[in-house]
Amino acid sequence: MNVKGDGGITAVIVAGGEGLRLGQDQPKPLISLGSRPLVTYSLETFAKFPAVSRIILVCGKGWFNEAQKLGERWAQGKLATVVPGGKERSDSVRAGITCLPKNCSKVAIHDAARPFVTADLIEKVLKGLRHCHGAVPGLPLADTLRRHGGGISTGTPDRSQYVLSQTPQCFHRQPLEEAFRRAELDGFSGTDDAAYMERLPGARIAIVEGDPINFKITTPDDLRRARAMMEGWDNDFRVGEGFDAHRFTAGRKLILGGVEIPFELGLHGHSDADVLCHAVGDALLGAVSLGDLGQHFPDSDPAYEGISSLKLLERICDMVAERGYAIHSVDSTLVLQLPKIAPHRDLIRTSLAKALKIDVDQISVKATTTEGMGPEGRGEGITCRAVVLVRKK
Repeated sequence: MNVKGDGGITAVIVAGGEGLRLGQDQPKPLISLGSRPLVTYSLETFAKFPAVSRIILVCGKGWFNEAQKLGERWAQGKLATVVPGGKERSDSVRAGITCLPKNCSKVAIHDAARPFVTADLIEKVLKGLRHCHGAVPGLPLADTLRRHGGGISTGTPDRSQYVLSQTPQCFHRQPLEEAFRRAELDGFSGTDDAAYMERLPGARIAIVEGDPINFKITTPDDLRRARAMMEGWDNDFRVGEGFDAHRFTAGRKLILGGVEIPFELGLHGHSDADVLCHAVGDALLGAVSLGDLGQHFPDSDPAYEGISSLKLLERICDMVAERGYAIHSVDSTLVLQLPKIAPHRDLIRTSLAKALKIDVDQISVKATTTEGMGPEGRGEGITCRAVVLVRKK
């Protein structure tokens, strides 16, 4: 068997299980973990992995419409299709790989019941495909492995020869499809995807180091453990507050949140004077103790003359990530007499969301007047206040 092809990578997220052992009144993939359904974590992680071009979501019976909505939201434009699964996990995987895009050459199959999969693990498993037909993450056994029969020990195998398999399990497309085709003809059913590939003559499956945090939620104890982990992470929040003000001037465009607002005046400043972006950027820098906007992008530096403040916001977003934090929410208030902001609010929120790499519903943009009081009321300029919430990743 040959190993070749570096085309598109498709992730198949298997979410067809009913989760009967959890004792819940809804399908396992829809069980609440943190503030959202379990399946969304795998969707989001694979969507953010640059090498993955498309995602196929395999859902269970009775929640296809919900799966479609979740896929469209959390797969971030990479959703190829949603397909109903089968009775067994192997049936669901088979349903997923029959929908692979034509340009797909590699497949990453992952159980949605493992919500804590990381980008590092995905990359590690994909690298295992360089010289093999498949790659599987595995954890070494910590406990002694023992054979038994009728309640009596029958031997102690060498545990160093065994690992506990996890997902994602990654494969070159052609041998994967052939493995499932042969299995169907032979009536074979395996407990994981590598078991199908191992039946092909000459197949090589790489074992890479797994991740203990990438455990599978199967029992109520697993769910309690996952929720306890989420509570621990969710408690590590920081708040940042930002403020900015710019006066009106003639001969400039009015830019707010990266959006050009039709008006006869613009704002004076060294950059594009986007008062909204500046307030949000200052708030983010403050939340992670990185100073303020002027410290990183001084108005004495010609490199920033006329620059789009959205670009500065993108850099600040990267700085927040480098400090180990993710943006949770942004709330902002523009204070001005004119122009009206309401007609442009959704476009502004979309622009900010793209720059900050978060969802639109994590951003609030409000506007208010001072009823003629102060510099804003006299139409001398615009001020903006912003509050952000970030959490430790």
